[in-house]
Amino acid sequence: METMTKSPRWRSVLTPAVMAAALGAAALSNAGTAYAQNLTTPHPPSPAPPAYPEHPAKPAYPAHPVKPAYPEKPAHPKQPEKAAYPDHPAKPAYPQQPVKPSYPAQPAKPAHPQKPVKPAYPAHPAKPGYPAQPAKPAYPAHPVKPAYPAHPVKPAYPQKPVKPAYPAHPAKPAYPQQPVKPAYPQQPVKPAYPEHPTKPAYPEHPTKPAYPDQPVKPASPEKPAYPQQPVKPAYPEHPVKPASPEKPAYPEQPVKPAYPEHPVKPASPEKPAYPEHPTKPAYPDQPTKPASPEKPAYPEQPVKPASPEKPAYPEQPVKPAYPEHPVKPASPEKPAYPEHPTKPAYPDQPVKPAYPDQPTKPDQPTKPDQPTKPDHSK
Repeated sequence: METMTKSPRWRSVLTPAVMAAALGAAALSNAGTAYAQNLTTPHPPSPAPPAYPEHPAKPAYPAHPVKPAYPEKPAHPKQPEKAAYPDHPAKPAYPQQPVKPSYPAQPAKPAHPQKPVKPAYPAHPAKPGYPAQPAKPAYPAHPVKPAYPAHPVKPAYPQKPVKPAYPAHPAKPAYPQQPVKPAYPQQPVKPAYPEHPTKPAYPEHPTKPAYPDQPVKPASPEKPAYPQQPVKPAYPEHPVKPASPEKPAYPEQPVKPAYPEHPVKPASPEKPAYPEHPTKPAYPDQPTKPASPEKPAYPEQPVKPASPEKPAYPEQPVKPAYPEHPVKPASPEKPAYPEHPTKPAYPDQPVKPAYPDQPTKPDQPTKPDQPTKPDHSK
């Protein structure tokens, strides 16, 4: 790079560029000083924010009363030590599982052959009209069901063996006496509710019309008797079960010692009354906010040129008409439903008695107005 800058050719190129840059800087400095001399009127100073009064200091809170120390609780009585359980016998070790042989390697599956391309379905022919349905034949009469034969007599079960009686349990120790509970203060007597007015009697219901007599059902034909079944042979007698051996008597449980009586809890001292809080001073009136200056009017927007018209869409091809559907045969007429009997009118509802007047609720005490917060300057 040093050889290129010191050569006479590069010197001749650089000198005109440096001269042009110096002349441009001098012209800019002259134009800036001339523009500064024309602007002789300085800008007006910005209005200072209004002076707000300082917030009044908050009054100190009253000191809380010292909480009295609670009396120490007596220690709980120790629980009696439990007897140790007997050692369990050692479990035998499980036998070792045999080693499973490894599965042989599966052969590689061949690739599935490509499915042939399905040919297009031919057009369906027009469906002919439905033929008239033939009349349904009547169902045949059901055969008469024969009577069931008499069941054989069931043999009697053998008597169950008598279970041995359980051993008598040891006597349970008596519970310790509970401390006497303090009596609750008497509740104030509740005022008696006003008597409700007597309800008027309901009107009598109209008599219901009698239902028409039902037709007499014809008697069903007698069923033929079944042939007699062969007599079942008797079961063989079961062998007598031997009596189970008697269980050994349980050892007697040790008598549990009685719990010691709990000491009586002393009454807690009465709490001292809290001092009254001083009244809060009223906040001073806030100064009025000055009106903001009016905004200058916006310049008128230029008229937007109309957009070019869109080319018309090409006409759609006419859709071919669908083939006519075959005429559906008329369905047979349904028999008319039997007429329902007329429903009797509901009885008139009894007039509801008016509720007794409720006692007037006392007015709530009015709360003092909250002090207004000062508007902070934006």
